[in-house]
Amino acid sequence: MRRRAALVLSAAALAAAAGCGGSTATEAVTTDRPPGTTAPGTAPTAPTAPSGDLEGRLPPEDALAGLRPGRIQELPSPQALVDALYQAGDPSREAAERRLAQAGYGGGVLRDQSGEDPSTGPALMRAYVIRLRDAAAARAEVDDAVDEVRATSTAPARDVDVPGVPDARGIRVDVSLAGVDGGVVFVTFPAGPYVHGLQVVSRSEAALPEDELVAAARDLYAGAGAAP
Repeated sequence: MRRRAALVLSAAALAAAAGCGGSTATEAVTTDRPPGTTAPGTAPTAPTAPSGDLEGRLPPEDALAGLRPGRIQELPSPQALVDALYQAGDPSREAAERRLAQAGYGGGVLRDQSGEDPSTGPALMRAYVIRLRDAAAARAEVDDAVDEVRATSTAPARDVDVPGVPDARGIRVDVSLAGVDGGVVFVTFPAGPYVHGLQVVSRSEAALPEDELVAAARDLYAGAGAAP
């Protein structure tokens, strides 16, 4: 199942790594269902958390050096999250929506920040936070996210340690697609019912700030991420 492949190897990430396109902000993908509907057979979602509460759980915009400010995108439903993170035509989109709905999806936010100079620094940083039913659902989503990236990626990958953050998972993937060489580090962790995800993309000629992203995750958990 390709639930999370698009999270790491996203069109926005590749565009940033290639240095093309003026904006790396995520664009919604058109689906064949009316807006606001969910995939057939989904369970009712939990009440949506206030967007201000979720925005406060994103890392500061200067968590990594060399990034431009980014726009926050609200993800009020499982469909909105899938539209933001999954490629059009991915056959696992409906299964992803069902899983998130069954986990008690209660809203989310996402922010993409493009790099000031991808030839020397990060090309893209993506940060998101979603609220699920409870802590158990959040822990399960963290494990599923990383396991599925590893299972579906054909690129070299290795685990990344995230010390100081309970139940955190991390993975680094070396990317070579469409003439673009680079690397991606993805770190995700639960904090109560919340799932936090941080991703950084760099081109091959620029240093990939893996340690800095791990430090940002640790700082985030120690602050807003660790709050109940």
